Amino acid sequence: MYHPRLRGNYYAVGKHYGSILYKNGFRFPDVSKEKLEFGKESLPYLQNFYPEIIDEMIGFADACNVSCEQVSSFLLSIGIFDINAQCSIFASFQNDEMIIGRNYDMLLSVKKFTESSLICMENKLRFVGHSDVFIGKVDGLNEKGLFIGMTLVPSEETRPGINFYFAIRYILEHCQIVNEAIEVLRGFHTSLSNNYLVADKNGDMAVIEVGPNHFRVRTPNEDESYIVCTNHFVHQTSQPNATWSRTAERNYTMINHLTRKENMREEKAKNIMSDSNGYVCLNLKEHNFGTLYSLVLNLNKLDILRAEGQPNRTKYKQDNRLNDEIRRSNKKR
Repeated sequence: MYHPRLRGNYYAVGKHYGSILYKNGFRFPDVSKEKLEFGKESLPYLQNFYPEIIDEMIGFADACNVSCEQVSSFLLSIGIFDINAQCSIFASFQNDEMIIGRNYDMLLSVKKFTESSLICMENKLRFVGHSDVFIGKVDGLNEKGLFIGMTLVPSEETRPGINFYFAIRYILEHCQIVNEAIEVLRGFHTSLSNNYLVADKNGDMAVIEVGPNHFRVRTPNEDESYIVCTNHFVHQTSQPNATWSRTAERNYTMINHLTRKENMREEKAKNIMSDSNGYVCLNLKEHNFGTLYSLVLNLNKLDILRAEGQPNRTKYKQDNRLNDEIRRSNKKR
């Protein structure tokens, strides 16, 4: 897993990271005609939603000696022609602390591309975010104690638009509380279907179900202090193409753990995310598929624990970059 620290304006960040990857042998993959066409149709939506990120793409493209069209089309078409990621997330609020557990499950061959980045853009919120591509994020925690993570929901319904990478990156840079993130997603022209679990340090949490013709906000019941999501919309009885990854079993396993009368602590969160018997920690050898990394987060303390591999086999390690960044900047004031 790469661990870049990126700061400055968007063009500079894109060029800096692209240069690092290029010097280490990265060459931008070929982009099919089909993906180029889809990217061309989708780009105006991204320009309207998040114009600054285009500058980062230009910088990255310049560093990698390719066109911005290739970079944007590659990113915008992810999830349209190949739906792979199958993930598990929970949020639990007890004793005035919000704890997150998140497993990112994907093709094992993608592990070498995973990254955990400290992002400090000019005049934006700072955050640590994770991804399997060079621009955009699949989850993250920002300096205000807001977490967001996504899970894909298989669906045949797609359209030109913007995918989760850009929704999550935008929210981490701009939002401080759950309701702000919900409003961003409410107006988001998505290209495919996703669950977004959003939680903040104040105790608010929600799963926002977003699809080309679908928007629903799901919050905990009155007697619950937790929420979970895997790879289906919970109110739908039919779950096309998601059963192979045990989406229903993973959902049930997390709920079963969270309803037990035990105080939520980081150790309990680790145990939930390491549960291979209940399929939360995946190792599907027949599909060359499994958990690539796992997160346990305390939003109130901005604590980030990460296992870079299957958490039932890999130790969680502390990531202090976000807290260290905040402390350094406070000393300068």
